[in-house]
Amino acid sequence: MEPTQPGFVGVDAAPDGWVAVRYDDRYVDARWYPDAEALWADNRDAETILIDVPIGLRETSADPRHCDRDARALLGSPRASSVFTPPVRCAVYVGSYESAKRTQERKTGGSLGRQAYAIADRIWEVDELLQFADPSPVGTVREAHPEVCFWALNRDADTGQNAPTTYSKTGQPGLAFWERVGILEAVDGNVLSHLQDAGAALAEQADDDGSLAFGNDDLIDAFVLALTASPLTGSLRTLPRDPEDHETDPRELPMEMVYAEPLD
Repeated sequence: MEPTQPGFVGVDAAPDGWVAVRYDDRYVDARWYPDAEALWADNRDAETILIDVPIGLRETSADPRHCDRDARALLGSPRASSVFTPPVRCAVYVGSYESAKRTQERKTGGSLGRQAYAIADRIWEVDELLQFADPSPVGTVREAHPEVCFWALNRDADTGQNAPTTYSKTGQPGLAFWERVGILEAVDGNVLSHLQDAGAALAEQADDDGSLAFGNDDLIDAFVLALTASPLTGSLRTLPRDPEDHETDPRELPMEMVYAEPLD
């Protein structure tokens, strides 16, 4: 693929790679990438790339990052359960859950759940990219959590308060999909048509590749990250909200989650 023009990209992990939705001041397209390196190569001119994977890792502590703590607090039960404390860095780089669990226990004295380890390979891809790619993606590729982004965009018109989503994507997939579409439509009234176009575009790429797999959840999460990054929402904000709680890891990577509220 040829390099793209600057823009705003939202990225979610799919079973075989990464789903990326791209906006400028409006929807551009959706693409699939086999790995984070290909994603960066095709989008290095973008202004902001928001990706649903932890960036900034602890190395000797199992304590939740401040951004994870704040995300759970604002989402509340049950959406808080979607926020995982990532493994320590060296546990991400081992090849099996059993080895990662032993590494986590040795480094921190704490254990490692299977759900947190399930995204270890994706954390590894992005961690490698941020440390070693040239030019550096740091500052362009930033962490965002889809449920935090939906919370930020789901503003009650009467109270002015943000609210987490009601329906579970695993327990109530149909209701959850349409609830989230409704939140996105308040930002981009044509988003349902864009979702259809994106699905068709990704299906065409599957025909070329032969192995592409993605779900509605992957696509809608990529859309909320892309819209969050785009000029269709307000200025980017970060968790933790208290500047005193801002952290970087030992490799100087920020521990933060990016979100944006609706335009006033």
